[in-house]
Amino acid sequence: MRVLHVIPSAAPVDGGPNFAVRALARGLAARGVDVTVATTNAAGDASLDVPLDSPVIEDGVRYRYFARTVPGSWKFSWPLTRWLWAHARSYDVVHVHALFSYATIPGCRAAAHAPVPYVLRPLGTLSEWSLGHRRWKKRPYYALFERSHLDMASAIHVTSDAEAEDLTRLGYGARTRVIPLGVDVGDRPPVRGRPEADLPLQLLFLSRLHPKKNVPLLLRALAAVGSTPVELTIAGEGDGRYRAELEGLTQALGLSNRVRFLGHVEGDAKRRVFADADCFVLPSAHENFGIAVAEALAAGLSVIVTPGVALASQVAQAGAGLVTDATEDALAAAIVWAAAHPGALVEMGDRAWWLARHELSWAASCERLEALYAELALAPLRHGQPA
Repeated sequence: MRVLHVIPSAAPVDGGPNFAVRALARGLAARGVDVTVATTNAAGDASLDVPLDSPVIEDGVRYRYFARTVPGSWKFSWPLTRWLWAHARSYDVVHVHALFSYATIPGCRAAAHAPVPYVLRPLGTLSEWSLGHRRWKKRPYYALFERSHLDMASAIHVTSDAEAEDLTRLGYGARTRVIPLGVDVGDRPPVRGRPEADLPLQLLFLSRLHPKKNVPLLLRALAAVGSTPVELTIAGEGDGRYRAELEGLTQALGLSNRVRFLGHVEGDAKRRVFADADCFVLPSAHENFGIAVAEALAAGLSVIVTPGVALASQVAQAGAGLVTDATEDALAAAIVWAAAHPGALVEMGDRAWWLARHELSWAASCERLEALYAELALAPLRHGQPA
């Protein structure tokens, strides 16, 4: 089976969705699927140093990078457009990752024109929070472009029950498929632990720096814990101006000696920040899955999350961390509790690792995706039918 994945960027610096596509592609290739990923060379405001419009083989996956024609977050690429229109018909299924980004337009329309069944993954952009953020721009864009892309999709891939509810609310429940993402889980990592409760709690935030992640709320909550010994590491990158705002807020709150910004981390550097942490925190307003949370669980870390994180219910059920309201007082109280209970954090970390090991895996995700592709490749096309 030949499957084409289309995503605006495959650079790790552009966030969890790109990491997930790489992991899914790698897992599908290991199952014998012929996988190509078509994307741009965008990497935040910079560009990847990669060959353009020629195959790059990584972990059995064929990547094709195309130049971003115009700078900006929309990631317009005329070379990607030409290639998709010429080659979409060569695949059994096309899987498009993203809405409200340029690559979705030629990805969906080239597949529909071929015609080839396509799966559309909205990446959580259809939640009430996401549609309400910059509503003046998103609502008209949705009406002009994305609604037709959803109408023509053979299936819509979501990664949580919460995201499925968002699609049902919009009238697309019948063709929505819930296939969670996964995480690589090895043996239980060594327990760092804090033998004394008065040692600083090492708190880790690792995610893309974006307003929905509620980093200002986290910083204000940290300021509110007073003399409680806590140090926060913020790992992740985003818009340079937004990072500067966060650094300015850190200084204004008097937290410069308790907070450090690492920027983007991956590979050994990412493993080290997980190993050096006592607890992971992600107070997002919305996460359709929360790949960084899954990684923290796999690293054996207890987590502090808000209800907007789709994995929150599983965290609560497993006793793998704390689920707290997205308010300054509630988040500060959770941090204070974590700092005062080092032994409980270790026990939660054990349950966190168990949760990742038994319920979150790339193998399960790829098996379900392959079954979906096989079903769609054999079924009559549903392009243009109402959801």
